[in-house]
Amino acid sequence: MSTSKIASKKLLTIAPLAALGVAAINAVLFYIGKATGWISDAVLISPANEPMTVIPVIISSIIPTLLAAGVLALLNRFTASPLRIFNIIAAVLLLLSFVNPFAAIPNIPIMMGVWLNVMHVVVAGIVVFAFNRFTSAE
Repeated sequence: MSTSKIASKKLLTIAPLAALGVAAINAVLFYIGKATGWISDAVLISPANEPMTVIPVIISSIIPTLLAAGVLALLNRFTASPLRIFNIIAAVLLLLSFVNPFAAIPNIPIMMGVWLNVMHVVVAGIVVFAFNRFTSAE
């Protein structure tokens, strides 16, 4: 973990690649969850009151990845240790995200909530790894 600035141009390249990677992995995890019964069609997702589909999974993978890139870009502009601060923020947000499936989806089965949280770990893990590994200014 570096305490120096990142290369903003590298972030512009790696962020969309990370978003695509996260979306692809989470789409596969979604279908594994459906095949195993861990993601249930009996659970209706608001506001549409329909079973979860892969589209919200993809959107919920891409948008946070791109927002994270924006946060890192701002931290790079305004702080001396952008990656250190970014990693702390990412860890805190990951922990907070574990509550989301259970708070946002009424009557969610435990395994479905856990499986959705695995997808949160995928997003955070790839984002933190990719941004730390591939945005070095050196």
